[in-house]
Amino acid sequence: MTQHESSPGRPRGRRARPDNDVPDWAGYGQGDRVQGDWRGGGYPPAGPGYPPAGPGYPPTGPGYPPGAPGGPGGPGQPGAFQPQPPFGAPLGQPSQRPQGQPGQPHGAQDDWAGGADQDDPMEAFSERWHRRGSESRNERRADRRKRRRQLFAGGGVLAVGIAVAVYFLTSGGSGSANVGLGSLVTTFLPGELQQVPNACTAVPSGTLGQYLPGQPKMAAPPLNSGAQSECTWTLDKPPIYRVLEVNMQAYSPSGLAPGDGSATFAAEYAYAQDETSKQEPGPHSGEPKATITDLNGMPGGNDTVAFEATQVFNSGGATTDVVTVYVRYRNVIVTVVMNGLDHANKGHYGPESPSQLAGAAQTVATQVTGQLVH
Repeated sequence: MTQHESSPGRPRGRRARPDNDVPDWAGYGQGDRVQGDWRGGGYPPAGPGYPPAGPGYPPTGPGYPPGAPGGPGGPGQPGAFQPQPPFGAPLGQPSQRPQGQPGQPHGAQDDWAGGADQDDPMEAFSERWHRRGSESRNERRADRRKRRRQLFAGGGVLAVGIAVAVYFLTSGGSGSANVGLGSLVTTFLPGELQQVPNACTAVPSGTLGQYLPGQPKMAAPPLNSGAQSECTWTLDKPPIYRVLEVNMQAYSPSGLAPGDGSATFAAEYAYAQDETSKQEPGPHSGEPKATITDLNGMPGGNDTVAFEATQVFNSGGATTDVVTVYVRYRNVIVTVVMNGLDHANKGHYGPESPSQLAGAAQTVATQVTGQLVH
């Protein structure tokens, strides 16, 4: 018995299984084994620097390659295998193989070489291959589930779109204002406007001469697209510097608007947003909070609502007073902006009269809205 309580002649590892009949030549020799060599200890050689021999190797019997037991070059036969020196060692010098370390049994192998008592390399390879195959299968299954979810989601959206289209095509008769899901309005209702007048001709020349005395310049080119029209006049005559802007926009039916989606509801939604943006401007808008005042007496009666927003801008040592009037008549919003330079950092401008600016904005808004009412 050795210091590790094992018999030198007893095969270890897989070769020690009961169903393996290991021949004598495959085991360790009795007393004639030299560390690092195979003489008398079987083929292939075992020891530090040699890989482990797998079960059933080498084959025995005639007809097998040289070096196998019973054939040329086998143990005890002419041409027997001799260990070669390590790569790079001078030819003709004996191989300097590492000898056993203190406390290591005679003939023990290094860990990297894998001893006979370690697991079979083929079994370890099969296990790694099995794990890799399992991981690949799991990934493929996850990909398939993800594709199925995407396919189901896309199919659901497509089905809803088809259902909506079919409903639109099959619901309502000709000339119906309500065509869609429930009470969704998709056409202009009676009294709603699809076009607006030209803003540049909507302001009487007398009004321009009153609030912009002198020779105001019209910004070019003005915007006039049918559903929207805009025009701007500028007067630069010290000590007066004023700018008048007039904008009219007719809104169309939209499913994105709240309510029934009609053009009037779309205009109401935009009007509310305008008022909110003046009361609570965004932190990056660069605008101060406005003073809001509701206005009455605009043309259109109950179909018209209006408010006025007053702001004071201070930038670079200059002060500008701005008065904006918003008017909504059915599905049209009229915006009139009148601003004047109250104090300039350069030139001789100001002071300005905020009340006169407010009067000008209200007057122009009333005149322009009156051209929409019919």
